[in-house]
Amino acid sequence: MKLIGWGMLVVLLDFRYGGVDVVVDLAGWLMLYFGLRRLWRLDNAFRVACGFAFVGAVASLPELLPLLGGRPVFGGEIRLVLLTVVGGMVIILTCTGLMRAADKAGDRSLEQRARWLRGVEAVSVVLSLLIGQRQVVVSGGDRIGEVVGLLSFLSVGLAFVALVWFVLLVFSQNVVKAATVGSQAIT
Repeated sequence: MKLIGWGMLVVLLDFRYGGVDVVVDLAGWLMLYFGLRRLWRLDNAFRVACGFAFVGAVASLPELLPLLGGRPVFGGEIRLVLLTVVGGMVIILTCTGLMRAADKAGDRSLEQRARWLRGVEAVSVVLSLLIGQRQVVVSGGDRIGEVVGLLSFLSVGLAFVALVWFVLLVFSQNVVKAATVGSQAIT
């Protein structure tokens, strides 16, 4: 589980030097992929999340072009939408797998935390996609622009809370101890 947490942190952290992300997202997506791959026998949701992590790894390959002297293929908004959808689906599906594994193990606390986090992340993804597009269309200076700006700020805050909550959940020792299905432990 910790590999999944570290992978999400690596994907989310952007340390730029000279316009180039020094912490390459490909490494984070691969960490997510291999962390989820360890769990995919436990629940089908982990398999699908693993597929989304693979998509994230492939989609992050163009980020390597500036490191090799080329120009970035896409950036800004396209990258943010991709990260929102793919990263959101990894979190939502991982929480679904955790809910099911916790249910089998009889851990109601983990099941409830994963259920709440899944819901918060789903709302965060939808709000980010809906409001993010509107903010580009509506410029500031009027009441509508201010409201959309506030909603956008709140959706980013909700996304941040969901991501921190997810990382804390996968790093917690309770997940490792409580979500045991048969003889397979989630580690």
